[in-house]
Amino acid sequence: MKPILAISILVATASSLLATEQDDPLTKEKSASLPPTVGKEKFTFQQIEQQKDQLKDKIVLVEITLVGKGGDIGNGMLRYFAEDTSGSAMPYGRVDFPRDALNKLGLLDNPKKGPISVYARVHVFPEKKAAAICVAVGTHVAIENGKATYSW
Repeated sequence: MKPILAISILVATASSLLATEQDDPLTKEKSASLPPTVGKEKFTFQQIEQQKDQLKDKIVLVEITLVGKGGDIGNGMLRYFAEDTSGSAMPYGRVDFPRDALNKLGLLDNPKKGPISVYARVHVFPEKKAAAICVAVGTHVAIENGKATYSW
């Protein structure tokens, strides 16, 4: 049996996390706090686990397909297992999505639709030394003057 890396992706809607309206200071703060992506390279769950110390709090691109039915974990969130598209020895992770984001992405009624490429911030749990992707910030990125803007 292949080991499963505990991965959590919280997909935030573009309007609530990534809007960049000039007159909204709260929105500017959220947009400004997002670092640029590590690169255009797609990472696997196995690579994230192996490089978790270097990738901590950075944004990486992952390509995944949801596996099975999502379990309701409360607060409008659904938890899925996901498989990255690498075919590597450790392609599985746990993925948490808001129900609204899944609906927007067309995955709520058809979770096996995919694969989907998602930019996500890597979070490392210090007590377990385990990696987790905790916030997916979009499916597209534009970088201008060293600042990243993510969108769906």
